[in-house]
Amino acid sequence: MKRRIFTEEERLELEKNPNILKVLNSNVEFCEEFKSRVIREHDEEGKSAKQIFAEAGIPDWLNSGDYAKDNMKRWRRISKRKDTPKRGRPTSNMNKPISEMSLEELRRRVAYLELENEFLKKLEPLEQYKNKN
Repeated sequence: MKRRIFTEEERLELEKNPNILKVLNSNVEFCEEFKSRVIREHDEEGKSAKQIFAEAGIPDWLNSGDYAKDNMKRWRRISKRKDTPKRGRPTSNMNKPISEMSLEELRRRVAYLELENEFLKKLEPLEQYKNKN
């Protein structure tokens, strides 16, 4: 499926809607409250996803085809897993001071560092071979 790139007028129209958190060139990010409301109204009141989107003021040109239904399915799957979308790089215990780490965290860190050292040992001869040629 080809992604649709929004025009400047379409982006401005979407950004005015309080249910929309952010609008990118070809992507719309909805607020968490709206996502949960769509799921709740669909389950409790029996409304269709398309109808809920229309009542929320989402333009018809965006709410075409299975757009609303597909979004609702994805949001429901995410909420069932209790998995909120994560942004940015994953956090690591490597930044945590050693004095604050538990014994298990220290063991995992040592195991990781040992694996990293083994990898670097294997990488070094390859670099030397590359530099010779």
